[in-house]
Amino acid sequence: MHESPLIRITKVIVMKCRKAVVFPLVLLFITLMIGGGSMEVQAQTQPVHNVAVSVASLSGIVEEIGGDLINISILLNQETDPHAFTITPLTLQIANDADLLVLSGHFHWEEELANQTATPYITLDDINAWESYKDYGAELSPMPGGSTIGEDEHGDSGNPHAYWLLPENAIAIGNATRYALTTLNSTLSVYWDSNFNAFIEKMNSLDTLIDSLDEIHGFSQMRAIVVAPAEAYVAEAFGIQCDAVLQVEDITLSGGKLLEVQSALKNGTVTLILGSDVAQYQAGGEFAYQIQEDYGGTLIWWKTVFYEISDYFSIMTYNLGALVSGIEGRSGKLADQTVNFGLIVFSGVLGVIATIEAVLLIQRARAE
Repeated sequence: MHESPLIRITKVIVMKCRKAVVFPLVLLFITLMIGGGSMEVQAQTQPVHNVAVSVASLSGIVEEIGGDLINISILLNQETDPHAFTITPLTLQIANDADLLVLSGHFHWEEELANQTATPYITLDDINAWESYKDYGAELSPMPGGSTIGEDEHGDSGNPHAYWLLPENAIAIGNATRYALTTLNSTLSVYWDSNFNAFIEKMNSLDTLIDSLDEIHGFSQMRAIVVAPAEAYVAEAFGIQCDAVLQVEDITLSGGKLLEVQSALKNGTVTLILGSDVAQYQAGGEFAYQIQEDYGGTLIWWKTVFYEISDYFSIMTYNLGALVSGIEGRSGKLADQTVNFGLIVFSGVLGVIATIEAVLLIQRARAE
């Protein structure tokens, strides 16, 4: 009998786990998810600080560090184009009420917001910020295919679109968040440090998972085109080379480069077309469907900026599951609820595993 990718991926994860206690908890989690059950967890603590972040996927990193002791507000609504967003009175009020702002450093409205409020903030690179991610190792990767469109507009050379989705950059942002929260409340420094160490453990688990699935599917040997630049960082995390980007903000691929992409898809040199939630708001999304129909390739939809389950680990495992499903011929539209439900269950299982290992790590550190 042919096994679904979800079942085989779960088997890989279980084999990779080092703790015997993980397996029954994973089974319990799957049972509850499929059966519609829920577990109520009584809060042990109340949030003591308010943190406002630019976008939902960035908030997942911040939540890993702040844990139950911060209350997170997201400034950018899902229905809004991140580049067309303008500051509203409500946005300014949320910023003023926050104890800390966590900005991407990519959008112009973030700079305006920082200038209109006295709330301290952290961002990619700013001498006026409490912390800059670049000081902790965050780097922008080159634009796919060597494109320079959109680079200098924001003062940085490279791809500034959703750079926090690369694990190394996520760790840098987490580290900057840790030190900013320590500045905000040094009495909780042990708590912030423990959460950061747990986040590192999750990233190690993610690396192990990616390597394990790559051994099965060989996606690191594949080449792709991306619909928007944000998908390139997810592809990089999975070892996939991106040869071109269809659309950068309002600028589409040039005629000569488009002919190269079409030829590469036809001869099989490029096999993947990678889109995302960002592409849904752009003409590039429809462009991707047309290119696949005319020239072939496997079209996969990822989550990059907007995501219902906002923690970083869930975003990346969701995208990894979507990649595997697409490679095995199960890719579909982003609105495919059947595929999405299975991937969300898959993400949740991995989250349980990583959380258990993180808790054990914290307990071990405290005992030492």
